[in-house]
Amino acid sequence: MSSSSSFHKDQHPKHEFQVERLAFFSDAVFAIAITLLVIEFKVPHVDKLTTYEEVLQELKAEKFKFLALIFSFTLISTYWVRHHILFKYLHSYNRRVLMANLFSLLPVIFFPFTTAFFYESINNEQVVPLAFRLFALNNVLAGIMNYLLYWLITMRHPDFSYPMEQEDKEVFSFRVLWMISAFVLVLVISFIDFEKFYLGLLPMFIALIYQKFQRRKKKKNEHA
Repeated sequence: MSSSSSFHKDQHPKHEFQVERLAFFSDAVFAIAITLLVIEFKVPHVDKLTTYEEVLQELKAEKFKFLALIFSFTLISTYWVRHHILFKYLHSYNRRVLMANLFSLLPVIFFPFTTAFFYESINNEQVVPLAFRLFALNNVLAGIMNYLLYWLITMRHPDFSYPMEQEDKEVFSFRVLWMISAFVLVLVISFIDFEKFYLGLLPMFIALIYQKFQRRKKKKNEHA
């Protein structure tokens, strides 16, 4: 009898439900983090004498908040999608997986803080580099913990998960590692020339576009 079969035979009757609890708890943390991004937004003050131009100016003053919110929303959503993919395969866990899942949520709950700190500092040339580096570091840590959870589930404890196709493994690890590398590069560039930090993201976008092109090409060849 395989170790996996033996495990299922001896496991607690509520074990499968406990795995679902891990997923539900994680989903709640992601949802709260995304929701907290909008807490700092205030509705423009409007009374009978308020003009359209005044309201428009107030909204324009919030432009950096809007951009930061959209960017952070996209990033948090990306980490959630990866977490969701991993839990699609997970059917069991141990203390290591449990703790890795908790620590993968730690950088997520800091996103509202690092996002707010970044856009509040945007007009201060002395403080904004620090705020941005904290935001970038937040992403590096989120990516590392995301990959650690992936490694534990698919490689360290493969008996805890249903088999993942090799191609899916390659795509998942490629995207996580490239994203980590991109934000590390962004951090390094920000110390060299802060105004050119965005150049660190270019390799990631180029690599992702190339990967998608290769996958489409492979699918076309398979159907040919």
